[in-house]
Amino acid sequence: MTGLLSETIGELLHKRAALTPKAAGICYEDRRYSWKEADEISDFWAVDFIRKGISGGKHVALWGINSPEWIMAYFAFMKAGAVVLPINTCYKEQELIRTLKEGDADYLFYGKGCGNADYAPVISKAGLDRPGSFLKGIVSLEHLPVCELRGKREEDNRLLKEAEQNLSFQNTANILFTSGTSGVPKGVMLSHENLVNNSAEMVRSLHWNESDRMCLSVPLFHCFGITAGILSAVHAGAAMYVNQYYKSIGVMENIQKNSCTILNGVPSMFLAMVKNSRRSEYDLSSLNSGIIAGSAIHPSEYINICKELKMEHLQPSYGQTESSPAITMTGYRDPICRKALTAGKKIPYTELRIWDDERKCEAETGRVGEIQSRGYHIMKGYYNREKETERVLDEEGWLHTGDCGYLDEDGCLYMTGRKKELIIRGGENIAPVEIENCILDLPEIKDVKVVGVAAQVLQEEIAACIIMEPGAEFSEERVREQVRQNLADYKVPKYVCRFDSFPFSNNGKVIIHELRQEVEKRLAKRG
Repeated sequence: MTGLLSETIGELLHKRAALTPKAAGICYEDRRYSWKEADEISDFWAVDFIRKGISGGKHVALWGINSPEWIMAYFAFMKAGAVVLPINTCYKEQELIRTLKEGDADYLFYGKGCGNADYAPVISKAGLDRPGSFLKGIVSLEHLPVCELRGKREEDNRLLKEAEQNLSFQNTANILFTSGTSGVPKGVMLSHENLVNNSAEMVRSLHWNESDRMCLSVPLFHCFGITAGILSAVHAGAAMYVNQYYKSIGVMENIQKNSCTILNGVPSMFLAMVKNSRRSEYDLSSLNSGIIAGSAIHPSEYINICKELKMEHLQPSYGQTESSPAITMTGYRDPICRKALTAGKKIPYTELRIWDDERKCEAETGRVGEIQSRGYHIMKGYYNREKETERVLDEEGWLHTGDCGYLDEDGCLYMTGRKKELIIRGGENIAPVEIENCILDLPEIKDVKVVGVAAQVLQEEIAACIIMEPGAEFSEERVREQVRQNLADYKVPKYVCRFDSFPFSNNGKVIIHELRQEVEKRLAKRG
């Protein structure tokens, strides 16, 4: 990468199809689409979308597990000039409605859900398919038109060319939703420029090329899945072998069957593979490289993952959705023992600093402060949330990450913690307040605080700390069922602990770290 790219995602795919037209691009089970076929199918669908008015900045929610249809529909929307809103596949009715409204979705395109669940009843239960719904249309990915690969008609070419001419690489490509401590999803607006260049840097850093084969198991509703997955594969010309969702056995089967060389994931994914009792049944020797990101990992666990999976080039990276997502990357040739301790150096064409809140200045080497980043990779802002944007994106263009760390003499970043109260479970950001509000709907609950406690594989588990109304009966399962019925399954507390009171500070706020320590003490006694 010798400079920043000024191209759209659609142009990126066109370029790949011209470079290696016959090479495998998107593969799932017995289906194989070459890069040329992926380009032509997405062209065909893009024309269909344009004719239906799904273009020119229209907001399209894309809801479904990883699949070739999801990927090619994504490319088609990008070519048509629409803005894609990827939706978490675990969402229930209320979460879906809230996110669609937050992003001003015009259309909802859906595929299969986790475990091949049918989303149609969920959509119906949410009332989204009723007359008067705020959505202009709902379409199943299974019902997209069959592509006729016989060359585009002149009219099709004209429509595509017009769409391309009206689309700038600086236009918003995606609105990706991230949980804030308020519990309300915020839509991060990322441009074609953000995504195309951040993914290009990943390919450069990891030395990926046309001989690589990527096991794509990271959810595509995450920025990580789009950037380190789909777009990186296009840049490199690496074939994508799709897993619908992450299951250790399914991923290991995919790697063995297709001799995958690349595996990206959050730490909990790699930990689950390493600890799986059946791992020895699979040949994973083809694995060579990947990106591990999404949450912090203990150095000894990282070293063990690299050792057990023989992945010399498993590169830790730090970032967040607001930065497309990578802010730092470790060096490809850095020894594993060094990569275990640091999140790496800032990516090229960006700036990184540690801000000392007390002194109101940039912190000196070795001093802990807030991690701040500036450059091409930073989001345009939160959709329709000007005040929230101003809180994290200052007038000089610095993104205030809310995370803490320090830089050494070589410019390597070391993470020390989070300013935020978010829980990160299996790579998913979880806002405690959202779960708290859900539990408080139970009449017998007087007060509740939700905290994250350390866990071996998922890194953090959810603990709900409950104070009951006088005389009310305490039921752990009733609390869990309340969350299970209303929120995504990954937000259900593993632990429900009863308290008579919470520790409070002088200003009347619950002291979260003391509450967490008390929960961990109780769990330790249980063994």
